[in-house]
Amino acid sequence: MSFQVWRFYLWLCAAVVVSVFSSSEASYLCTALVNISFTDPETNETVWQKDESGLYGQDSPKASVTGEVVMPQPVHGCDPDTFYQAPTRGQEWIALIQRGNGCTFTEKINIAAKNGAVGVVIYNNDPESENRVIQMSHPGTGNTVAIMVGNIKGLEIVSLIRSGIQVTMTIEVGRQHGPWMSHYSVFFVSISFFIVTAATVGYFIFYSARRFSSMRAQNRKQKQLKAEAKKAISQLQVRTVKNGDKETGPDADACAVCIEAYKPGDVLSILTCNHFFHKSCIEPWLLEHRTCPMCKCDILKALGVEPDIEEPSIMVPTAPEFRNFTRGTPEMTEEEPRSETTSSGYASVQDTEEHAEATLNPELEIDCQNEETPQDRAVRVNVQPQYDNLGFEGDESNLHVAKT
Repeated sequence: MSFQVWRFYLWLCAAVVVSVFSSSEASYLCTALVNISFTDPETNETVWQKDESGLYGQDSPKASVTGEVVMPQPVHGCDPDTFYQAPTRGQEWIALIQRGNGCTFTEKINIAAKNGAVGVVIYNNDPESENRVIQMSHPGTGNTVAIMVGNIKGLEIVSLIRSGIQVTMTIEVGRQHGPWMSHYSVFFVSISFFIVTAATVGYFIFYSARRFSSMRAQNRKQKQLKAEAKKAISQLQVRTVKNGDKETGPDADACAVCIEAYKPGDVLSILTCNHFFHKSCIEPWLLEHRTCPMCKCDILKALGVEPDIEEPSIMVPTAPEFRNFTRGTPEMTEEEPRSETTSSGYASVQDTEEHAEATLNPELEIDCQNEETPQDRAVRVNVQPQYDNLGFEGDESNLHVAKT
C-alpha cells in the first residue's frame, strides 16, 4: 500500500513539474519592433515609422526579417490557391494577412510561406480591439517568422499599399517578457513540493503505524481484562431466590441493571461489596466494566485477580494517628474504617437483618430497654465522630460523661 502511495505522489510531482514548465513556456512573451518605410508621393521623401506594436507568435522563431509588404488576394489568405503578387528580381517579402474567415493561424502562415514569404504579419480584424494583440499559437509553421499587430496599425499599412505605395518592413526582436517564474524558480518550487509531499506521506505512514500499534495493544489489554473478569465472575457467590426471601418483599430493591424486581427462582450473583444482581444481567456488565454498577467496587482488585499492568505508584502521605486519654477513663479506640463500597453493602444487609429480628422479637427489644438502670446511664460515654481536622481530635471535649 505504501509503495502505491509513493508511486502516486512521484507521478503527481512529475505532472506538476511538467505543467509548470509548460505554463512558463506558454507565458513567455516577446514583442516585435515594426519598422516601416515608404516614399511620400507628395514630397518625394522617405518616411520612417518605428514602434513596438507587434507580438511574436508562440511557435515563431524570435528573429529579425526585412522585406516588401505584400497583401494576398483575398485578404484573409485562407484558400490554398491564394494569390500573392510577389516582387520580381527575387527580393524577400512579408505577407500582410487579415485575421479571421474561419481558418487557423497555421493555415494562413503555411500558405504564405509556400508562396515564398519570409515573414507573416497578421493584423486584428476587430475594429473595437484597436491596437490590442494576442499571442498566436501556430504549431507546424517551421522557421517562418510570424507576428501580430493591432487593427489600427494593420489598416494603416493596408491603406498605403492600396494607394499604390510600396512599403518596406523590418521586424526586429523587442523586449522579452519572461514567465512569472524562471526555470530555477520552477526547479526549487518543484523540489520544495516534493519535500513537503514526502514529509506528509512519511508522517501519514508513521501516524498510521503508531495508531495501528496502539489499537493492537488496546485490544490485547481488553482481551486480557475480559479473561481476568471471567475468572473473577467464576469466584462470585451465587444463590437462588426462594419464596419468603426478603428480596421478594414489597420493600425490596430491584435489580440495578435491568430495573426489574426479584422473583422466586431468579439466580443472583453477590459481588464482593455485598450488592447482588441478576446473574444474567451482571455478568455481561462485569465483562465490560469489571465494577459494581452501584458502588463502583472493582471486583478484580477485591478478588486479587487484577492483571499485571505496570502503572507508576504514587506514595500518599498519611496523617499520624492520635488517641485521646482522660483521667479515670479507659483508652477509647475507634473501629477501623471500612472501605466505602464494602461498608455500604454490609450496612444494607445488616440493617435488613436487624429489622427482621426486631419484628420477630418485639418483646426482646422492650426487655432490653427496660433493663437499663441509672447506674448504666451514669457510665455511658458519648463518642463524637472523627473529624478530618486534627485540632478537633486533640480536643478533650470529645469525651463527655453523662450525669443522672
